[in-house]
Order: sequence, then C-alpha cells, then structure tokens
Amino acid sequence: MFRNNLKIAWRNLVKDRQFTILNLLGLSTGLACALMIYLWVNDELGYDRFFDNAGQIYQVMEKRDYRGHEGISDESSGLLSKTIRAQMSEVEFAASVAPPEWFQKFTLSVGEKNIKASGQYVGTEYFDIFSFRMLDGKNAEVLKDKNSIVISADLARRLFGTTENLIGKPVRFQHETNFFVSGVFENLPRQSSQQFDFALSFEYFGDSENWVRTWGNTGPHNFVLLKKGTDINVFNQRIAGIIRKNSDDTSRTAFAIPFTSSYLQNSFVHGAKVGERIGYVRLFSVVALFILAIACINFMNLSTAKASRRLKEVGIKKVVGADRNQLIFQFLTESVILTCIALIFSLLIVLLLLPQFNTLTGKNLSLFPSPAQVGTLLGIAVFTGLAAGSYPAFYLSGFDPIAILKTKLSSSIGEVWVRKGLVVFQFSITITLIISVLVIYRQISMIQSINLGFSKDNIIRIRSEGKLLSSEKEFISELKKMPGVVSASHTTHDMVGRNFGGDMIEWPGREPNQQYYFEGMNVGYDFVETMGMEMAQGRSFSRNFGSDSTSLLFNETAVRTMGLKNPIGQTVKWFGQKMQIVGVVKDFHFESLHQPVAPVYLALEGSGNIWDKIVVKIQGTDQKETISRIENLYEKFNPGFPFEFNFLDEAYQKQYDGERRVSILSGYFAGMAIIISCLGLFGLAAFTAQRRQKEIGIRKIIGATTGNIFIMLSKDFIVLVIAAILVAFPLSWWAMNQWLQNFAYRVNVSLLAFVVAGAAILLITLMTISYQVIKAAVASPAGSLRTE
Repeated sequence: MFRNNLKIAWRNLVKDRQFTILNLLGLSTGLACALMIYLWVNDELGYDRFFDNAGQIYQVMEKRDYRGHEGISDESSGLLSKTIRAQMSEVEFAASVAPPEWFQKFTLSVGEKNIKASGQYVGTEYFDIFSFRMLDGKNAEVLKDKNSIVISADLARRLFGTTENLIGKPVRFQHETNFFVSGVFENLPRQSSQQFDFALSFEYFGDSENWVRTWGNTGPHNFVLLKKGTDINVFNQRIAGIIRKNSDDTSRTAFAIPFTSSYLQNSFVHGAKVGERIGYVRLFSVVALFILAIACINFMNLSTAKASRRLKEVGIKKVVGADRNQLIFQFLTESVILTCIALIFSLLIVLLLLPQFNTLTGKNLSLFPSPAQVGTLLGIAVFTGLAAGSYPAFYLSGFDPIAILKTKLSSSIGEVWVRKGLVVFQFSITITLIISVLVIYRQISMIQSINLGFSKDNIIRIRSEGKLLSSEKEFISELKKMPGVVSASHTTHDMVGRNFGGDMIEWPGREPNQQYYFEGMNVGYDFVETMGMEMAQGRSFSRNFGSDSTSLLFNETAVRTMGLKNPIGQTVKWFGQKMQIVGVVKDFHFESLHQPVAPVYLALEGSGNIWDKIVVKIQGTDQKETISRIENLYEKFNPGFPFEFNFLDEAYQKQYDGERRVSILSGYFAGMAIIISCLGLFGLAAFTAQRRQKEIGIRKIIGATTGNIFIMLSKDFIVLVIAAILVAFPLSWWAMNQWLQNFAYRVNVSLLAFVVAGAAILLITLMTISYQVIKAAVASPAGSLRTE
C-alpha cells in the first residue's frame, strides 16, 4: 500500500508540472532560508558550551546605582574573585581576568623574531575553570609562577617553529621582561568567547598596576566555578553584599550569571549596554518560522485551489472502499515527497550561498553531514511536509463521494475564507519584513551620519609602548612636521566605549551620600583640536598657561549633572586634588548610540602612560604614503616593535556590526519572503483565471472589455493585500518601536516607511498577477464556451 501511494504521489507531481514547479520553488527557497538561519542560530547557541564543567561556570556581575550610571556592569574589583573564593564554600575555583578589550596586541620576542600577539592576564585558577586543552603542561599548574607564560599552539609555531619541548623556554615580553613557557594550549575554539594567543599571570599584572587590588577601582572580569548542586539563587543572596562588606560601597551589588549564557545575554561592555545577541537569535528564529510558514501557506493554497481536479479521484476511491485515513495518508505522502525533493534543492541553494552568508554574518559556517545535522534537516523537511500538506489532506479527504460524482460541489464559504485568511497572513508577514528593513536601514544611516561631536574620519591610532613611552612628546612633535599629517596628540581613551570612570569628582553643592558616575579621559595638548571637538565655554588645554596641569575640562552633560551655572573658573576636587575648570566641551558620543552621553572630564596628562594611544589626524588624500612615513618614523623611535595602527572610524563602525548585519540579512530575507509569496500569488491567479474561464467568456460576449476583465480578476487579490497591509502596519509599528528602544538616539517610525511598503507590495502584486490576468482577459471566448 505504501509503495502504491508513492507511485500515485509521484505520478500526480509529474502530471501537474506547473503546480509542482511553483511549490518546489517556494518550498526550496523557504527551506534554504530556514536552514541558513538554523546554522547561524545553532552556532550562536553553541558558544562556550564545550568546557568540561560548562554548567558550573559563572561570571560575577555588578548592579550599580550611580547617578547617571544606573544598571548592570560586567566589570568589578580585581579582589572580588579571591574574596568570594575565600568566603564562600560553594566556590571550587575563582579567577580574575583583565578585560580583553583593554589590551591591544603585545610584542613577544624569541631571538630575532618580534611578533605581535593578543595577550591576557588571568588568575592562577583560570585554566582550572576553563578547561582549554593543554598540549603541554597541566591546567592546574601553568600559572602558579608569576613569571610563567602560556601560549597557543599557533603562537608556539610562530615563535619556535614547533609545539614540542617548549616548557621553560624564555619569551621576551615587550623587550622588557622574560617569561618562561609553562604550557602550550590547543588553539582556542572558534565558539569560545574567550580569545587570546597567550596568557600571563594576573598576579604579575597586579604587581605593576596596584589599582586592580583595590575595591574602589573596577575593570577586571571575575569568574567562579561552583560546586555541583549549588543553588545559584541562594549563592547570589550570599554574595549580594560582599562588596559593601569589604569596601563600604553601598552603590554596588554582586551577582552571578551562567557563563554559557554570558555570550548571548551579557549585553554590557565596560559597564555600558550594547545590546543582547540573544535578541537577534530570537528575531531570526522567528523570521525562519515565518518564512517556512509562507512557503507552507503557498502549498496549502495551491493544493486547495486545484482541488477540483482531484475530486473525482477522491470520490472513486471512497466508492471502492478507501477510508478517510488512507486518503489523508496519500496526500501527506505527496507533500512529504515534494518537501524532500525541495530539501535537496534547498541544500544546493545553501551550499551556493553559504560563502556569501558567512561574509555577511562574520562566521565560518559549513554543512557537515553529522548525525545530529542530518536528523535535524530530515526533521525540518518532514515537519514542513506535514504542516504544508495537512490542510489539503483533511480538506480533500472530507468530501462526500456522492456529491463529488454528481458534480454538485462548490467551494464552501469556510474554504474560501480559510484560503483568503492564509493569503492575508502570508502578506502581512512579508509587509512587516519590508517595513522592518526600511526602519532598520534608516536607523543605521542615522548612526553613520549623526554628528558625534568630534571627527572620527582620517584619525589613526597607534599604541604607545616600548621606547616610545619615554619619547612620546618628541615623536608627536615630529609627526606634526610630517607632510600629510594635520595634527597629533595622545590620550588614554579609545573613544569607542567606556574605558575608565567612577565617582571621583567633588564640587560645591554636591548632594551628600549620592554616588555620581564620571567617565575619565587623560589627554595631551592639542587633543581637543585633533579630534575636532568644539568648545561650548572657555578654552581647551594650552601651553600658554602653565597652570593647566591643575585644570580640567568637562562636557556639557557633566556641567548639568553638577548643577554649575557659571562653571568657568570654579574649583572642584579630582581624586581629592583641587582643580580649576577652564573649559566646557560640547557633548560628544564617546560610546555607542545605545547609550546617552555620560558626564565626562578631560585631564591634562604628560606623555609616557602605558595606556596611551597616539591619535593622528591625516589628510584624506595620499594616505598610504602618509602612513608609510609614519611607520618609518615609528621604527626609528621604537625599534623592535612591529608597527600597527587602526582607523578610528572603523572601530566606531564595529560597534554596530550586529545592527548592520541585521539590516542586510533582513533585506535578503524580506526579498525571499516576497519571492515565495509572489510564487503562491502567481499560482492562485492562474487557477482563478482557469476556474472562471467560462464566466470570462460570457462577460466578453455581452460586452465586457479587457480592462473590465482585468479589474474583475485583480480586485479580489488587491482586497486581500490591502487587508494584509491593515494587519501588518500596527504589528510592524510595535515591533520596530521595541527594537529601537535599544538605542538612546533613534529615528522615528515614520509614515513614509508604511507608505513605501504598502505601495511596493501593491505594485508587486499587480506585476505578479498581471500575466495570468491579461492572458485570461484577452483570450477568445469561443474556446472557453465551445463545450457549452
């Protein structure tokens, strides 16, 4: 019986080629979209889940209640992990980690080799918590000595040409300190949110940077491995007051979140909200389901629309003894076969588009025939086949055989409304996607064109290190004389996020017992001019005033926060030191537009700070030649250190990689939804024209023009699309307003987006059905009425 059903199913698919081709195109396109989204979502959900004790690893966070900086931070004191380890019996291991974003690449040397590599300072028990596989050395021992360095297999090959017998070998760090290899770890998995080429001891870092051993300064990330069976809610209650207990700081509360969820749900970098990845995972999962739903609706509508061709088949089978379950099974078999064929085509589409999809998403996804993946693909195909074929199967198998054979059947009101409802649902999704693309595009355009309060274009940043630290002033002076260089200065700040901040400013009239957050920037002379900032009041730092070492600049938000009416000349305390306000800088966006502008102070700093970045404003022309001259000068001042630089505008754009990818991918998926919907509409138009062929012939004989026939056949489809527009508009308005809440600075969901989307979908609808409608309208009535 099953074999017989397969034969019948195959014959029906081959017999009605137009129906089969339309459904294959729709299903294969829908499946291809869903499969690519599945690969992306599966990759995102797989981050940090490969560790041996992944379920027991937690990241310690902070809730903060500063004025102007309320919320969550992923940074805390470098003392927190050790304190938790000592005071909480539930903790098996704990480690502090210097946040990777704070450190650029360092120079490592072996013999004459000087190599730049990304490094990290981690606590002694870091490799006990994170079970990265060691090729040489033991996880529990590699960082017991402060002078140890643990390197990746790739770095080992670059430095030594091998990964074997390296324990005890010296590596020169920044041409200053010798560290000795204590372990070689396997290259970190791509799905690890912890990425570095080598690790040094956090204890060594603390010896040179005492601020990480204080409760008042924050920055490090803290991780703990909890014992099995620990109740995280009880644990969080116990650690909530640990900062207050050890530092008398009542504005900060500690709590822990699962590390496996940190990559997707920890939306804070340097204590600033940057948006959750989990939101995009959910978004595209819904998009995948909707696109599959559109493809399934096509199948349902086309199947029920052509039901009249198969009514006699159903009637005869019922008369000769077939029950309804057998018929349902037959029709579901057809839909599953068609879906399995569509799956094969969709795999070919995915293989063809995957390189481009990887470029868009910044990933390296691939189709590996693993048992889990094969099972998932088959599951998706079978589910889609059953979902797409369910309504036609139950619909066709439910007819009365006597009515069928007497040809007394007509489309029921319920059937017509179901089909129309499915079309409305289908186009509502498509219109929502179109509006979403338009709004997202406008938001991204606003981000790229907004006045930041400083100029990010043609600014290159060079890390100050090595011998350059002691000759930074002379280096900047030589830079300014160089052709192609407009200006130069130095700063400890990245200008693309929060780097350093806290409650360190006191002023007359400040509310007692209230915490305030100020972002701090240590800068050199000419920094304001180099960055193209504007002064709202007063002046910037100048060599003409010898007292500027005891002067501060504030931004407008800081002045408003302090409530100072005439700030110029007033005295405040900065870390307890009296400082005079000499200028107010117009507000500028030093972090992403997800956040409002925070209060900022600028303090004049001499050269030689290890956090310094030299900022150079260059001309927009002949940049390669200018950068080449800068590189030659750098090598003269800092021999042995490979020259590296980056453009500030590229770093700025990187903050919005997620949003930009969403914009591009949404556009592609909206296009796919339009194509799939139009395929179904094209098929429905063909079947409608065929079903009303005799009516059209009669109308033409009694005087109806081609235009009359076109309007008559088009009207029903236009009404459905208008109904879909009415459903989609409020839905898309709500969805886009929710998405825009992630930005402190955002566009409005304008009426223009709705008008454009509505007009576009109406035009696309007319273009889709016009061929079939015009074909029916110009056909000779004699042919359609010959049998009457």
